[in-house]
Amino acid sequence: MTSIVKLRWYNLAGAILFSTYGFLIGSLPVGIMNFLIVCANIFNLRKMNRQKEDFKIIEIKENDDLLLYFLDYYKKDIKNYFPDFELVKNQLSLFVLRDMAVAGIFIGTMEQENIRIDMDYALPKYRDFKVGNYLYRKLNQILSNHNIHSVYANSQINLKYMEKMGFEPKTKNGKSILVKSIKKPL
Repeated sequence: MTSIVKLRWYNLAGAILFSTYGFLIGSLPVGIMNFLIVCANIFNLRKMNRQKEDFKIIEIKENDDLLLYFLDYYKKDIKNYFPDFELVKNQLSLFVLRDMAVAGIFIGTMEQENIRIDMDYALPKYRDFKVGNYLYRKLNQILSNHNIHSVYANSQINLKYMEKMGFEPKTKNGKSILVKSIKKPL
């Protein structure tokens, strides 16, 4: 499981069931042990919920050494999700930092008033939607500075993820794409 929070919730549900079962059949060791697991899960879930994370987006200049190193270092995993990705001219590249560590990267090709997503990649340990949620919340301001009015992705990108990020399926030139309009910040 990639999400510790989801794992804790499943573990909590299982521990509640086994604790109840243990007490119902009169097995105090089973009931008490699982009750302690319930308490540990509740404690850790509350702690995780209170923990504040710091996010930041940094725009990357073309052919930046860190960008090239990042793409080379994670090329095998990136190929799994974006097999046709290629770094070309006229791309907007952004690093998404989470607690001062690079957690993801967004690369898109600018086309007049639109930007096509070439890559929206999160590192394996940060695949809990927080990076994507932050990115697409803040993207409005960044893209409006570049006079971009909409973002679109080919339908080959993870449909479930893109819909969760607010994209809607549409057709452009006979091809299925996913589109998100950019609202100008106040």
